[in-house]
Amino acid sequence: MDINDVKFSVDRFEKMINDNSLLFFDSFEFESIVAHYLENGKIEYARKAIDLSLNQHPTSSSLILLKIELYIHEDKINEADELLNSILINENLNEEICIVKANILSKKKLHYKAIEYLNKILAMGENNNEIHYLIGIEYLFLENFVKAKSNFINSLNYNSSDHGTLYNIIYCFEMLNKKLNSISFLNNYLDRNPYCEISWYNLGKQYVSLKKYEEGLNSFDFAIISDENFTSPYIEKAKILQRLDKYEEAIIIYKKLLSVNKTSSYAMLKIGHCYEKIGNSSNALAYYYKSVHYDPSTDKAWYRLSKYFLKNKNYKKANDYIEKAIRINQEKPKYWKLYLKCASLISAKN
Repeated sequence: MDINDVKFSVDRFEKMINDNSLLFFDSFEFESIVAHYLENGKIEYARKAIDLSLNQHPTSSSLILLKIELYIHEDKINEADELLNSILINENLNEEICIVKANILSKKKLHYKAIEYLNKILAMGENNNEIHYLIGIEYLFLENFVKAKSNFINSLNYNSSDHGTLYNIIYCFEMLNKKLNSISFLNNYLDRNPYCEISWYNLGKQYVSLKKYEEGLNSFDFAIISDENFTSPYIEKAKILQRLDKYEEAIIIYKKLLSVNKTSSYAMLKIGHCYEKIGNSSNALAYYYKSVHYDPSTDKAWYRLSKYFLKNKNYKKANDYIEKAIRINQEKPKYWKLYLKCASLISAKN
């Protein structure tokens, strides 16, 4: 059903509920109505629709599966399993039933059994992309990162633009501590998908972890070229430039980040820190103030302001600002150390 048909059916169903009347809907309409409510988190309406649908179509396996889905959503796993087993008495195994059964087994932490059901779908030659992905997730639960990675790669082969699967593959490489293999995989992937900003970004992070900063910078540049609104590569590139003491260049990148996200208090804080490193105190102070203006909960900016005023012997302001930092984050020993120093200097001055 298209979106207008679904809306018509949902409106008709809700009018029936409000009027306390009884109307007939075919099973396909009920499937769309229930799916609509589940997708929008309207569980009470979904429950009413399922109950009424099974009164009108008691043998519809699709509607029974939706009731099972509702049970799973409500974490009523045993009820879901019992109802599914009642279907299996009269229904042959198909893809949808196997997926639901695997989901139930997964919820019961029976991950190997869940994988068995998912493998049955592969044996049917059905929907390999989704099934390999689901098998990969089960292996993640089992912390078998080799098999998880293998299945995610198989899934990605069917849908190369699935960034969620790509992230899972990179995660598996990280858990296996296979940085060089991850770099090789990402380079091969980029040969086929040269404008994938996610891959360039993660490739850059892998290079940086191996202290190959030039390659990392190049990768972040390509990530930005691929999607100039993707903020993460700006941050990572600027962090490398800071690490290499190239503060003026880092400021340029952080300002480019601000052109994408004008209210990034993080970028303002970092620009202030870079200005402080090159001795431009007035600009440093201005950006620290900008940072706390846009996000007063940025404890690091309050800390930087406190240090600035301590250095300039304005102990009262230094004390006020470190108190603000501590109210936000009480777990930083250096904040308390600075607070005690300010208190001591104020006491000595008086």
